[in-house]
Amino acid sequence: MRLLLLLLLLPAATGVWVLEGHTCAPPWQAALFQGRRFVCGGTLVAPRWVLTAAHCHAPGYGQVTGTPGQGGHTWAGGGVTWQRRRSERTFRFPGYNESSKDGDLMLLRLQVPAHLSRQVSPLPLARTCAPAGTTCQISGWGSTTSPQVTFPQALHCSQVRIVPELTCRRIYPDSITPNMVCAGEPRSRADTCQGDSGGPLVCNGRLQGITSWGPGVCGDPQKPGVYVNLCRYGRWLQDTMAQN
Repeated sequence: MRLLLLLLLLPAATGVWVLEGHTCAPPWQAALFQGRRFVCGGTLVAPRWVLTAAHCHAPGYGQVTGTPGQGGHTWAGGGVTWQRRRSERTFRFPGYNESSKDGDLMLLRLQVPAHLSRQVSPLPLARTCAPAGTTCQISGWGSTTSPQVTFPQALHCSQVRIVPELTCRRIYPDSITPNMVCAGEPRSRADTCQGDSGGPLVCNGRLQGITSWGPGVCGDPQKPGVYVNLCRYGRWLQDTMAQN
């Protein structure tokens, strides 16, 4: 899958309109397109590498993008500058299980490295697993409503917290593996939703997870989103990027 990468050209902002979210511009955010069709979110993790979800893989020509833009961060230009990069190879995690979504991660190697600046910079990978209760940021162009689907043009961010593994397993019986981590907010509807797949879960300034799956209706405080637990994949990620 060849992709075009358009990277953010704004300083990072805190915070998918994720539900209960706000506009933002994290400088590592990317988005994947197939032709003109938006496919998934992604994260710039090195000048030549974007990390996303394995289930975002689509055969044929596509694009990868992040949203720059003053005051709106919209898809269409309006005088803003984009960095465009095609991907040349994709590396899905070899143990990915399409049915269970275990191992739901994929690296994209760009033909030309991104030009780095204060506004466009990679996000370092988490070195350790985040403990329960850790506050993290989610971001994406996914639906701002559920069960009705409303896709915004603007990138949005929100905050969620890491859910204890035992709690997550009780909520989703026989569905959670050690390679997954749940995150949500019990006192709000903050959540990722349709269209946010592949986007980042950022904890303590590092990429802790990838948006993978969740309940049919987003924003239920009792049913958190499920993310790839990236602390379990450090060796594969580092080896893949170093050897390719």
